[in-house]
Amino acid sequence: MPQVSDELVTDRPIEAVFDFTTTAGYWPRWHPTARRVAGEVDRPAQLGDRIGEQVTVAGVDNTVTWTIVGCDRPHRLELTTNVDAGRVRIGYDLAVLADGRTRFRRTVDFPELGPAFAEAMRAQSVEGLANLARLLTEGAADPAADPVE
Repeated sequence: MPQVSDELVTDRPIEAVFDFTTTAGYWPRWHPTARRVAGEVDRPAQLGDRIGEQVTVAGVDNTVTWTIVGCDRPHRLELTTNVDAGRVRIGYDLAVLADGRTRFRRTVDFPELGPAFAEAMRAQSVEGLANLARLLTEGAADPAADPVE
């Protein structure tokens, strides 16, 4: 199963990063695959939540339903969905580094759909984390920032 994994390091507190990245209402602001979200989208994800998402990957539109299958706030979130080609798993892993900064790692395991799809997943992952780093630097993870549905 192919995988993409990217990480960033930020000065933002781990709780703020976890809450921002796991609140699905923010996903369209930072991840280029996310077009629209529905369900539990205005608070940090919790175990058992189901989140609908309209996505575009490699130019292909799809609607998926994510299920939160693992949650250990503020350190880990795992969500899965099934698509025609198989299962997709996303993991968010967060840690406080020795210097007090927060490391956020996003890992996606997805079905084998050929090199063009894998390259699109890689490019969108890199773009997403760059967007996320910018938003975190701009203070988007502050409690007053409203998620966008």
